[in-house]
Amino acid sequence: MLRDIFGDRKTHIYTMDLAMELVEHKRDRIQFLIDYGVIHESGNFLEFEDVYLKFFEEVLDVNEEINIASVKECIDTLKENITYYLKENNEKRKYQYLYTIRKKLRDTGLRTLKNVIDLKRNVDTAYKQEPNYEVKKQRLKNLDEKKDSIQTLIKECEKLIDEDKAFFVVASDPYMARTIADVRNDFNDAYHNLYDIEKQIIEYIHLIEQQNLFLKKIRRLKYLRDQLTIKENTNISQVLSDIKPLWMENRQYNKMRLSINMLQSDEGMAGIIRKIGEQQGVIRKMRTPAPPLSEEDLKENISPLTEVNPQEVWKAFKAGGNDLFSFILSYDYKQERTIEQHALLFCQLAVQHTDECNVTEQYATYNTLEYPLIYAK
Repeated sequence: MLRDIFGDRKTHIYTMDLAMELVEHKRDRIQFLIDYGVIHESGNFLEFEDVYLKFFEEVLDVNEEINIASVKECIDTLKENITYYLKENNEKRKYQYLYTIRKKLRDTGLRTLKNVIDLKRNVDTAYKQEPNYEVKKQRLKNLDEKKDSIQTLIKECEKLIDEDKAFFVVASDPYMARTIADVRNDFNDAYHNLYDIEKQIIEYIHLIEQQNLFLKKIRRLKYLRDQLTIKENTNISQVLSDIKPLWMENRQYNKMRLSINMLQSDEGMAGIIRKIGEQQGVIRKMRTPAPPLSEEDLKENISPLTEVNPQEVWKAFKAGGNDLFSFILSYDYKQERTIEQHALLFCQLAVQHTDECNVTEQYATYNTLEYPLIYAK
């Protein structure tokens, strides 16, 4: 029952009738908690007492309130105990003041970090869940002021640590030095987070202004449409004809190619493909085995290549001393070639290796074909 009351602490809808059902209609159990101040009645509803509510929220770390006053109280307690320590002569009481100072220093760092976390959560909640624009904007501005207050308290505590050197010189123990280092690290983390929160608040307020302006324009357009003057007083028809919103276009379907390994290894994939084929009206054709290969198909058939590698011919030509066309005529091609093929290869090599050729002004004739004498450089 206590868990349910704590869970409904924000809505305040936990009634006495619901509590009676959970405790099997034993009124004395509920009355026992009321008598000892754990819960109290508010009309027909049951609520936690504030002291227990705050205790459970602190233990479970679910308190969303930014308690800047608690940090301020820690700093004031620090100042008081430092003064007491410097004026005290009894060693036992001095140690007690020193212990309180270390404890308050740790509490200040932890409470500051918790306030920063709660501030970040409240900023997101205010922007994403508040339906009223004006309330949303005002809540963000109030949170921004609390952010400034947290920064002021951090600076005040750092100033206390830096300026009260007399105390820290007198109270020089390793535990105090480590506590101060931990607190400075907590403040450093808090500074970085507060800077991010500040940027987030500015961005949220800017978005709210844009949304509010957009809403005003929509309301104005609706008013003009209701008055049947929207076409005469606006250029909405021209604007709508110039743009092509994505939601008005036809839906694009992208083909997805399934992995062959998945199709081969996943047993359920075949059933899915068969089901999709039935829905799309695809009829699977029966596959019959191919006829066996004949003896003729298994025979080794070798056909000579009729192509000539021009690079090999060029390399062999560079090693010799003949002119290019005479070399092409005498080259061993392993098959017969026509004079047209020789002339084509001659032109091809001469063009591809212009920089490596020495073209002379002398000509020779083969049958009826006249060609220039070309040598390798």
